[in-house]
Amino acid sequence: MLGAQKRPFAAFLSAVPTLSNHPVPHKETADDRRVYQRQDILLDLMKRYGFAIAVSFTALVLTHFSNLVTRNDDFDLCQAAVVLSAWYGGFGPGIASSALSMLALDYFFIPPLYTLNLGFDDFIRLVIFGAVALLTSWLSAQLKKAKMGLERSNQEMEARVEQRTEELSRLNVELKTEVEHRLQAEKAIIDISSREQRRLGQDLHDGLCQLLAGTRLATLEVKKRLEAKSISEAADVAIIESNMAEALAQADSISRGLYPVELETNGLMAALEELSTKISRIFPVTCQFICWKPVLLPDATVSLHLYRIAQEAVMNAIKGGKAKRINIRLNRRDAQVVLSVADNGVGFKAQEPRKGMGLNIMDYRAKVIGAALRFKSHLHHGTVVTCSL
Repeated sequence: MLGAQKRPFAAFLSAVPTLSNHPVPHKETADDRRVYQRQDILLDLMKRYGFAIAVSFTALVLTHFSNLVTRNDDFDLCQAAVVLSAWYGGFGPGIASSALSMLALDYFFIPPLYTLNLGFDDFIRLVIFGAVALLTSWLSAQLKKAKMGLERSNQEMEARVEQRTEELSRLNVELKTEVEHRLQAEKAIIDISSREQRRLGQDLHDGLCQLLAGTRLATLEVKKRLEAKSISEAADVAIIESNMAEALAQADSISRGLYPVELETNGLMAALEELSTKISRIFPVTCQFICWKPVLLPDATVSLHLYRIAQEAVMNAIKGGKAKRINIRLNRRDAQVVLSVADNGVGFKAQEPRKGMGLNIMDYRAKVIGAALRFKSHLHHGTVVTCSL
């Protein structure tokens, strides 16, 4: 029978909410945790209601001494005790402080003293005190609840911000890694392209150009023999020899464009000078290379990328810009090397998007060598491409 009476109480204790929502793997640990949590709950209740009783008792004592001095029945200190109890302990301790204060005021301060009998006026006064105490207790409890909710929300917000910050930091690291991998892949592609261009240029120079040169010399010898015998077909052979000379010049120009020999032999300045001369000879434009002071670059890879950027900028000025005059400038400003290609072509508007594979390759080449590439253009006033290293 006694065991049957204890079961509802045990069920009530098991229904007491715990402070942790995490699952407990072992039954013994779960039982110990529930015991500690119940002890914490009882200790918290004792603190809050004990504080309410202590504050109410202190307010009654101070009210007694205040009435002895002022000869007035002032219950403001009891109201303050109710507010403090509700602020510290919540709505329950505030109600307890209100009830305790009303009983003590009736018994010790409202005539007839030391009894719980009340007149109508005193009853109304005590009811007003209770209503005010109840209202202040409820407001204080709501204020504390709102403050705790705000603190909880701030904590949750801080936790979310911290979580998002960690996620953004992780994504930023992943993005940086991806960008580095992409730049490495782009550098590898450009290096492969440069090596293939160099190989094709060498093959053209050492293979096709030599074959064309030999064939041209043989044709020239045949032409001389026919002219010596006054044979009329000598004029046809002369035309063939002229075409062979032109084909040889074009093949040599293409091979030098793919594989700038001057770049490795005499450096970037000589290669750009040769580029400007070749452009002026092949296309109907005036291309000039300007370099007031010697600019020596010991890194052949950097020199090659700068040469390709200048080459692409010149071809864009001719094909897209319809330029008639192009200036290639190379100079050094303290520790900075600046390469610029300016033309007097049609230009483009600043807000117009720049399209084309050549421009993208120029950007990639500049990034590979750590340079800054800028475009400045005005419609009908030409374009300036500047690469600063």
